Amino acid sequence: MSPISTRIRIESEILARLEKRSSEEEQANYLMSLLMDNYPLRAVGVLALEGGKPPLVFAHRGHSGNFIKELYAKGTLPVVEAAVAGEVGIQGADPRISDPAWRFEHEAKSVFGAPCRLHGETLGVFLASSAEPDLFVRETREAFLAYTRLSAVLLGLRNLHQKVSRIPDLDSVTGLHNFKYFHEILHQELTRGKKFGHPVSLLFIKIRHLREMNDVYGHVAADGALVDLAGVVRSQLREVDYIARSGSMIYIVMPQMGKTEAAETASRILDAMNASPLGRRDVLLKTAIGVASYPKDGDSERILLPHVEAMVHESTRRGDNAVSVYKD
Repeated sequence: MSPISTRIRIESEILARLEKRSSEEEQANYLMSLLMDNYPLRAVGVLALEGGKPPLVFAHRGHSGNFIKELYAKGTLPVVEAAVAGEVGIQGADPRISDPAWRFEHEAKSVFGAPCRLHGETLGVFLASSAEPDLFVRETREAFLAYTRLSAVLLGLRNLHQKVSRIPDLDSVTGLHNFKYFHEILHQELTRGKKFGHPVSLLFIKIRHLREMNDVYGHVAADGALVDLAGVVRSQLREVDYIARSGSMIYIVMPQMGKTEAAETASRILDAMNASPLGRRDVLLKTAIGVASYPKDGDSERILLPHVEAMVHESTRRGDNAVSVYKD
């Protein structure tokens, strides 16, 4: 089989596997296996580079665990540094081929290295070694540059998934946390409160007249008013408090705060809104606030949430900008 047809077959197989539910590391290691099966290699691998840190093994075949440990201990190798800068081909009478720092742990007669670049950013390096002195001739080098580009795509996808997993669950309009995050934090703080005997207060805010503002002035104006309201609410909270939004509701978890202090916080929010009305001319945002606390008003989400929601309904019944505290 010709070098070109081998490259096309390997490329096609890797691209087809992108449809499968496999991690980028699994895909990259499968690519390394294909290369070991189709070329006379001693070892092949991809090292990931992350913000000045020592290189990490992203995928490999042919390297021992001891070599990987030594690589981590040394931090880097000359061949890695050279491959970061550009394509590297070492073979024939090149004196570097006898230096273990340039040929990995195996005796080799030829070494190939190249940077894994995506959108101008170097994400890692691709490295391969062989016992054949003339393996990386022009056609084979072109094929291995293609495998380097495939590895760069897999590194890029892996980095993207890592970044996405680290992004907090945020509301796109206000920058507050979303409803899913609120439930996770509530469970976490109630668990902590039970363990250490700390109170946890909940404060729910229903945003009133938001639909009217959207109908009269449009969603841009309504979104702007929401952002302003989020800023007012956040300004009255502590740094340790959690605030989330879903639709016309704002949800606040206040660790280590009793019901009296939580009610005082709610009153300060209303005072701030009354001092600087939010909205436009004849349509202003108003709020209905409910307050309840662990452990006085319940020892679980199942009990506490209906109590806070009932207080929101009570505040709505009482009119604009009201606060209702459970059992007060």
